[in-house]
Amino acid sequence: MNCKKIIVCTLVVLISFSLCLIQAVAGEDKIANYRETIAVLQELYKAEITASKTYSEFTQKAEEEKYYSVSRLFSALSGSETVHARNFKNILNYLGVEAKNFPDPDIKIADTKTNLKWALKVELSEIETNYPKLIKKINLEGNKRALEDITYAWKSEMQHRDLLKKMQSALGFFFGKIVDILKEAKDYHVCQRCGSTVFKLPEKSCIICGSPVSMYKQIK
Repeated sequence: MNCKKIIVCTLVVLISFSLCLIQAVAGEDKIANYRETIAVLQELYKAEITASKTYSEFTQKAEEEKYYSVSRLFSALSGSETVHARNFKNILNYLGVEAKNFPDPDIKIADTKTNLKWALKVELSEIETNYPKLIKKINLEGNKRALEDITYAWKSEMQHRDLLKKMQSALGFFFGKIVDILKEAKDYHVCQRCGSTVFKLPEKSCIICGSPVSMYKQIK
């Protein structure tokens, strides 16, 4: 009887060890197969965390200056970037990699008008240069999940650009005009799957990822 128990325990240990070994090898294969993808995801994770924190600081500045409509916009953009960062971190974890820690970003906060100009400049650079370059970089490795979520983020950045462009024509004039433009956007909505940012909810599903409209969170 004791012999049987010893044999059973030994088999359990061997099976557990084998499973751990298989998982370890599978994890190493994932990393080996997606080295470029992992590097890009780490880069984007840092960028999205930085962007979220920056827009959060801009939100507070706009509140202080009593530009409440602009504050709501920055708050929505911050929420969207947080969704992107979470998605990229989840993919890294799935690939068996920890998202890298990095020092708190050195955020330059100016007056709200200057912050808006900076935001528009950065969004345009992300859309026109950075995202296309990074997508091209990881395309050969073919990680569908990474390609999907990075593309979702790229498309939502285009929405950010369009929202910010609403005020571009007013930047050279009296700043109050910018606030007037944004008064129509009382509350924004951010899709918690892909970061899509809108001030009018779609009828049935997210216009970027196709998730149910219930996935949108109202940013007040």
